[in-house]
Amino acid sequence: MKNFILMIQFLTRIPINIKVDVDDKSFINGIVYFPLVGLVVGILNVFFYLLSIRFLPVPITAVLVTLFNVCLTGAFHLDGLSDTCDGIYSSRKRERMLEIMKDSRVGTNGAAAIFFDLALRIVLLASLSKADAVKALAVSAILSRTMIVLLSHIAQYARKEGGLGNYYIGKINLKTTIIAILTAVLLSSVIIRWKAVFVVLPVILITFIYNIYIKSKIGGMTGDTLGAAVEFIEVLVFLIILSLSHLAPLS
Repeated sequence: MKNFILMIQFLTRIPINIKVDVDDKSFINGIVYFPLVGLVVGILNVFFYLLSIRFLPVPITAVLVTLFNVCLTGAFHLDGLSDTCDGIYSSRKRERMLEIMKDSRVGTNGAAAIFFDLALRIVLLASLSKADAVKALAVSAILSRTMIVLLSHIAQYARKEGGLGNYYIGKINLKTTIIAILTAVLLSSVIIRWKAVFVVLPVILITFIYNIYIKSKIGGMTGDTLGAAVEFIEVLVFLIILSLSHLAPLS
């Protein structure tokens, strides 16, 4: 429970006023709870969505839920997306890319990435039926956090010096990774039943491709690229669920 609370405090801005003793081992042990943290985030997003949709039109609800998610996570992953795009698409050498990613200022590529990320979320959420939107909000939050576990297991750390990503990247064993993925599959199956396979498998495949792509650019993962993965995978899950909804209802 201590590690679970620590992970909620680390990945969200949920006000849990409990002091937890922290060391590197706590973060490594706590990563197995990432799917459950995603579930908590998903449930809160669903609750806010259902509350908003009762009183407001769908487009306004989509905007407000997207804003609520940003506030809930403290734009933690959005910052990683911005830094990653500023660095990787700067057309510089690897070392310079990593330097740019550490810069707190937002560049053109980062601003464009944030814009399209939020725009896609809003449009996709507004395009889903009420039932499918609820499922997408929950499953996307679960799978995106779970893929951090997978990336941390298969990737190596790109920097020489430490950073937030250094807590996890290259330090997560296979057992922890399998437990996290099985937890995510179970939760997703409860939410969207057997069609979870059509969501989970593409997400895992894209995660491996994402790792290869990032490694080709900067030699490995960083905390920023993990954050970018969360944003990218959440949008991907929305897109997959929208596509599936045109084939058959998810219920």
